[in-house]
Amino acid sequence: MKHNIQVRIKRSYGNPGALLGTIKRKLRAECFGNFNPIFCTYNHTQHPVISFSGDISDPFRRTDKYLKTLYIEI
Repeated sequence: MKHNIQVRIKRSYGNPGALLGTIKRKLRAECFGNFNPIFCTYNHTQHPVISFSGDISDPFRRTDKYLKTLYIEI
């Protein structure tokens, strides 16, 4: 299933930058202990996917609403 992901310019101090556009991508998760960071491919490069709603890498706290506010920083 493909998800809408915003592409944003990387800014300092954890604040997302300007919106460049929206892409549709399949998500890929990896396992690091109790956390599952999620990645997608953009311009042939893997980027970590972030959610405005919270920490999407924590499988015990994330909910379906996290999938509505996804973005990557380039």
